[in-house]
Amino acid sequence: MAALFGEMVVEMGFITAEQLNEVIELQKKGRAKLGQVMKNQRLLTGEQVERIINYQLEEKGLGKMFGDCAVELGFITENQVMEALRYQKTSKGVLGELLIDMGYITADQRDQVIKAQFMH
Repeated sequence: MAALFGEMVVEMGFITAEQLNEVIELQKKGRAKLGQVMKNQRLLTGEQVERIINYQLEEKGLGKMFGDCAVELGFITENQVMEALRYQKTSKGVLGELLIDMGYITADQRDQVIKAQFMH
C-alpha cells in the first residue's frame, strides 16, 4: 500500500508533523485556488496561471476575478470557467500544492515525495 503524501513529506524530513497538521486544517477549511483547479483539470499550464496572476496586477486586470482574466487572455472559455468553479466548490486543495503555497516545501521536494510514494 502506498504511503500517504502527508506521511511521506514528514518522513522525508521536509516538514514537521505540526506543519502538516496546520496545512491539513487549512485544507479542511478552504477551497483550492481556481488556478490550481484549472491546472489539475489541464485547462491551464503553470505558465498560463502565472501570466493570469501577473495580468491581475496590471491596470487592465486590476480588480478582476481570475477566471475573467483567463477568458480575457484567451486561455479558456467562459464554460470552462463555470465547470472549474463548480469543481472548486467541492475541492479542498491538493496537499502538495498547499505545502508549496505555504512555503514549507519546494516543487522539487513535492516531486521527490511523489516518486518516493510509488517506491514505498
